[in-house]
Amino acid sequence: MPPSVRQPLLRARSAALRPPELSGPAFTAATVLAIALFVSILGSFVTYSNASIAYQRQTAVAQGQQLLEEVLRSQLDEETALRGYLASGQRLFLSPYYQAQSHINAQFADLDHFLAAASLTESRQLLSDIRRNHDVWMRDVAQPLISHPTSPDVMDRLHNGMVLVDHIRLDFHKITSLLNRESRQASEAVTHLLVRAAALTAALMLLFGACAIIADLTRSRTQVALERERIIGDTLQRAFLSGWDAVPTLRVGTAYVSAARHAAVGGDFFDVHRIDDSRALLVVADVSGKGLDAAVETAFVKYSIRSLVEDYEDPSMVLRKFNRSFLNTPRDAGSFISVFVAVLDHHSGALQYASAGHSPVFLRRQGEVVPLQVTGPIVGLQEGDVFSSASLRLQPHDLLVLATDGLTEARDTAGQMLDDAGAMEIIRTAPSEPQRLADDIVSAVSKVSGGRIGDDLALLVIEFEPIPRTQSEPATAAPAAPLPRAPSATA
Repeated sequence: MPPSVRQPLLRARSAALRPPELSGPAFTAATVLAIALFVSILGSFVTYSNASIAYQRQTAVAQGQQLLEEVLRSQLDEETALRGYLASGQRLFLSPYYQAQSHINAQFADLDHFLAAASLTESRQLLSDIRRNHDVWMRDVAQPLISHPTSPDVMDRLHNGMVLVDHIRLDFHKITSLLNRESRQASEAVTHLLVRAAALTAALMLLFGACAIIADLTRSRTQVALERERIIGDTLQRAFLSGWDAVPTLRVGTAYVSAARHAAVGGDFFDVHRIDDSRALLVVADVSGKGLDAAVETAFVKYSIRSLVEDYEDPSMVLRKFNRSFLNTPRDAGSFISVFVAVLDHHSGALQYASAGHSPVFLRRQGEVVPLQVTGPIVGLQEGDVFSSASLRLQPHDLLVLATDGLTEARDTAGQMLDDAGAMEIIRTAPSEPQRLADDIVSAVSKVSGGRIGDDLALLVIEFEPIPRTQSEPATAAPAAPLPRAPSATA
């Protein structure tokens, strides 16, 4: 029993058992109080012990869910790497595949050991099916395709691989459902114990009227303590956040807000990738869908664009090649991507970009904000789509705000969208420091929407600082160039 409950009860019982000179009715009341406190303490101890056992079961189930997620993540890395390799022909995509291979067997073993220790026989059988299908996928799909990516039976093997992956995903879902059921049962056991404790307290209140307040406080404090402990292990970390490279002349601020009440893998992401000593890749994208499919597509987008920009300097050509690669990759027929790709010379400030249906990108200069134009359709419609590029030159302390449509499509309580004008006003009045600007945008969107974010929001804020200052150097203001009202576009 927690000290916060035990100590007040012991103090009250000591007071009740102290031998003062009491009249007959007072002695009877003191005796009744002592009995009530003893029964209350005993009942609370039993309840707490049983609830602790139920909570330990729930914590163990949460650990099992984490082990299951690790196996699923490794399987997903293998599948994503193979798809990237087949789509691009570049072996750098296979790095996550071999990394996942190095530890997935150990993860399978750890999960199987947990399920055996928890006596979850049905889940162990499903895990055995997953492992068997995974071995078949490795033997009949992955390894042959890696060895012979252009063999005539590629499509047949890909089809068989998708069937196997579907079976694996289904079994993962079943195990997740079984673990969730175990967690609910443990939670229900705690609730049942609390309800039984409340019923006992109510009976004591009716039987020992003089002890009603004390019994109620005991039950309330015990319930709060148990509830506080019960929720310790309920939340798992799930999020897909893109890592990015540090670039010496750029200051970066980021933010990501999920619209889902429970964390879910979404398709919004950003990326900063250092191409060479003078150029950096800037990307923000919104992949349709959520969950595992969105995670696969997001990884594919990120590493495909990183790979293509090594071969093609023009972002419009990067999008053309990527659109073709995306359309020729096994995927959901209705999936699509809005994406903004820019290549920045981070010494001169020359920026060349292409926007595939991705409008929430803005340039802030000296208190003025303008949107950067869309230069082509979204990715994933048809292979012959044409993408153009546009260019501009950043000035010192210019700010680029790359966002997903969770910014411009945020709605107020009346249902009106924030749109470009509202987003530009928020950016114009926000602080100039990149991270504070990103945080301020999130706060403003949350305030406008009444605390309910309607769509995922990914934010990447870039400040161009071509000449890093030391602490001893005073800041000097350079004359500002006019904002690009209509950046030049090239097909």
